[in-house]
Amino acid sequence: MKYFVSRSIYTFNSGTEHSQANRTIMFNEHNDAARYITRDYNRLWVRDAERVNLSSNEVLNMYDYFQGTTKVAVTQNPIRAFSQIAFNEYQLVDHGPNYSTIDHAGRQLARINILPGTVGLVGDVEYYDRFDTLTSRDNFDWRGFKSSVDYFHPNGALGSRRFLNQDGDVVLENIYMNIDGQLQPTMWKLINYQGRDYRFDTEDQLFLFFLNEVMKTTQDNVIVSDHRDTDYVVADVQNVQSKWVAFHGLHADNHGMPFAAFTVALETRANDFDGIIVPTTKQKNAILRDFNQLNVKVGSDIAISEKHLAEEEVWLRDRIEGRIIFSGRLEADKRPMEALQAFLKVVKLVPKATFEFRGYTNDQQLLNDMKQVVNQNSMQERVIFGEYLTDSEMEEFYNKAQVIVNTSVGEAQGMHLIEAMEHGIPVVAYDTNYAINGLVENDVNGYVVTNGDQDQMAHRLQQILDNNVLWSKLSKAAYQKAREFSSEQIYKQWRNIFQN
Repeated sequence: MKYFVSRSIYTFNSGTEHSQANRTIMFNEHNDAARYITRDYNRLWVRDAERVNLSSNEVLNMYDYFQGTTKVAVTQNPIRAFSQIAFNEYQLVDHGPNYSTIDHAGRQLARINILPGTVGLVGDVEYYDRFDTLTSRDNFDWRGFKSSVDYFHPNGALGSRRFLNQDGDVVLENIYMNIDGQLQPTMWKLINYQGRDYRFDTEDQLFLFFLNEVMKTTQDNVIVSDHRDTDYVVADVQNVQSKWVAFHGLHADNHGMPFAAFTVALETRANDFDGIIVPTTKQKNAILRDFNQLNVKVGSDIAISEKHLAEEEVWLRDRIEGRIIFSGRLEADKRPMEALQAFLKVVKLVPKATFEFRGYTNDQQLLNDMKQVVNQNSMQERVIFGEYLTDSEMEEFYNKAQVIVNTSVGEAQGMHLIEAMEHGIPVVAYDTNYAINGLVENDVNGYVVTNGDQDQMAHRLQQILDNNVLWSKLSKAAYQKAREFSSEQIYKQWRNIFQN
């Protein structure tokens, strides 16, 4: 069994989660059993897994495992049919689409918050005492059942969280305490697990116990740590055939100094892994220059299914004329402001050009600054800041675009660029490590421009948008480049890593 390990699947996923999900699907499609393993408690993981095309049986979450809820099907739990509340005794008061309250004799007893992304389904229920102080909260899973209960101190601070099985029994308890002015979880108690109780000081100690339990259930286990927060836990896992670390980003700064998050795999626990897997030969060579004793292999972060490769090409006439796109996180290391500045130069020369950003951000100030630049230049109708899209929704986004830009400070592989080329989109990108020059060939499937040169980028964008014959040539080559990442080829690449 192949186990690919990280913290979670999120509502807004980065390249790490996308790569891990893509690889899990690839292995299972080749009848090579694989699971996407997650540590963090997430009541919405089933929904989030579907957003990256994972089925629920391809994912194994630690809390689900101990709760015995890994095989629970999705059932709706509408607020109007909520059996936990006796509505013949209490009044349900609607306060709009986000929540309702349960009132009795003129006093609010509880508040029912709607499950995110649904209409009228129970998300959690908060209970209040006679002084309107929050006392407890029932948390409901996306699949419709009560998953955990939170208990609060009189000051409103969380005191404990109790995780439930399907019978409503507490199987795991998490205690919170105030340490140095911060509320932190301090103890995990596993209750009556196979007839015994266990106590853990940290979530990662519980996670290691969980992983070791899972490894007992299968044979010929190969385990891969996909997230740097899980490296030192995976290093201690037992009963495995081999242990690996997969890097999905730049491992060092411009001076070659490893980032702190990578030192576990590169230095302190390197001997506890069979090797490190990176997406490009260029990154492999960079690691070996400084750590020549390590076993470094190359395994692509992305595999394109044969079904997608067999789809018909999208003609220029079926795309939005002049549409430039930016796909990925809107954060400083991706330099989206530079992409926007380049577009402002393009639109003066190509009046029909438009620019669409798709991705999430944790840097609200950067997004606000970009919107301010758009407003200052009266480009509100030309620049689109769209919502985060699921994997299936991204198909339409790519099929409507003419060209994609990349201004990142570096790309380990550039999954989004490969996905764009899968849809016949030429690329204009800054010349940075590690992947760009291996993906983009000048005047073949796009252009690589001098790092930081917005004028050069604008010139290449104008060149592509103004010349339909050139665009068609670049588009056909982009489709062809994507074929190098076919699921068949990439599966063989990964299989050989593990077999050798």
